[in-house]
Amino acid sequence: MATFTLHYPKAFKSFSDIPIINENNETVCVLQKVERSSTGKVLNAVLLVAAQQTLPYRYETRTTLGAPLFQVQSTLLTKGVSHQLVMPDGSTIPIVRKTVQLLESSYTFTMDNLAFRFEKDFTATAYLYCNDEKIASASPIETELIRAGLMFKLFQADDMHFVALLATLYQALFAMSK
Repeated sequence: MATFTLHYPKAFKSFSDIPIINENNETVCVLQKVERSSTGKVLNAVLLVAAQQTLPYRYETRTTLGAPLFQVQSTLLTKGVSHQLVMPDGSTIPIVRKTVQLLESSYTFTMDNLAFRFEKDFTATAYLYCNDEKIASASPIETELIRAGLMFKLFQADDMHFVALLATLYQALFAMSK
């Protein structure tokens, strides 16, 4: 099992290039919050005034050299698809949201002919499944009731791509919901 961590900066608004660190204290990739476009900022302001809600941010992971890995973005008007996964080549994979156990959500997508499922349990730990086999988990690191970061565990492989996928999914789908 391989373990990785991400620690949020003290001033959360300066959320850019947060390193994801392996057990040897080496940066394997970085998580970034993608700033909204000008149109997105206008839509966000209208939504905030009209419904007292905001648009979700997009999150992405990049290699330590800056090459894109994964990005998760909301698809506000696409029926049945709540988000999409943007791959390094710019192609998109739809992520389908399904409600389970009253208020919890499960997200599914298919990548390279593999069926992935991502869901969070009552402890705020999220699990990534591949073809119904649990392959990874993400859980918050909390200190004195403050979420300080995230811990990622890969159960079978030490693959930077899986931790990047896990980090992007958790941050975009679950981290800001509490």
